[in-house]
Amino acid sequence: MRTLHQALKLSVATSAMAMALAATGVAQAQDAELRHVVVGMQPISTLIPAYFAQEFGWFAEEGLKVEFKPEVGGVDIVTSVVAGDFDFGYSNQTSLLIAASRGLPVVAVANGFVGETQNETGNNAIVVRADSDIQSLADLEGRRVSSNTLQNFVHLSILAALENNGIENPAEAVEIIEVPFPDVVSLVAQGQVDAGWVVEPFVAAALANDLRVISYPVYEVDPNGIMFSAYFTNRNFLEENPELVDGFVRAIYRGQQYAIDNPDEVRAAFPKFNSNVSQAIADSFYLPEWRPSLTPEDFQLGADLAIRYGFMPSMPDLEALVHEPGE
Repeated sequence: MRTLHQALKLSVATSAMAMALAATGVAQAQDAELRHVVVGMQPISTLIPAYFAQEFGWFAEEGLKVEFKPEVGGVDIVTSVVAGDFDFGYSNQTSLLIAASRGLPVVAVANGFVGETQNETGNNAIVVRADSDIQSLADLEGRRVSSNTLQNFVHLSILAALENNGIENPAEAVEIIEVPFPDVVSLVAQGQVDAGWVVEPFVAAALANDLRVISYPVYEVDPNGIMFSAYFTNRNFLEENPELVDGFVRAIYRGQQYAIDNPDEVRAAFPKFNSNVSQAIADSFYLPEWRPSLTPEDFQLGADLAIRYGFMPSMPDLEALVHEPGE
């Protein structure tokens, strides 16, 4: 168990090296002609379309040389984009909504991926030990559950899924603690947390290490496929570089459509995108669901829930939060 966990653990330094190597898909001779941009992201399966856009030269076709910078969570990426350290970022929708409600200059430009539209398999899951007496979300009252960070979409979805399964006042009824995705499998196995949220490839790792899934919580929030995350930029950067931003979006959506059409290549690519993941794990994980479009309505349910659970005091301007290419 420990060996597999160590093999899967996504240290920021190692992931940065892996993604830097992946970026070599753009020919060196072209570099001087391309606009260098930095994208803050996480080395998880939902980002494979960005890897495809890099590897197949689709960013380069849009005049871009993209450098990936990994971070632990969406809040850190939002901070870096607002500060101008990153040109683009990838974050869960809740962190973007909170930032917008505080008047920060964030603008969502492309859909990241959507939550599960079925309840048998999923890219995100809550797992427990095989011998746990916890059988469903309703059994989590009085227990300790992990979220990769707090005040984000994972945290929000846990609360909403718990309430939808009959737990009143879930923020008080369940203790939610912060545990990075790579650490969840070992902490649940050791009994340090009763249940933990994992995203692929850690769902596959959990199943391989005598854990079991009790819920695909994003499905519990909205079975129609709620938007989980989005690519975004700083409003000032968008106003100064509208054509560049639209080119970035085109390359991302091209990568997403390719991923939708070629699931086997998604699995084959993941160990190249993140060298800590074995091909065996990649072959067994559940693929994300991508939806290459973005509208203000995609944020509506998440915003309503963020207000309901006290993550933000009021509704931000969702029209202003979203940039649709060609505007």
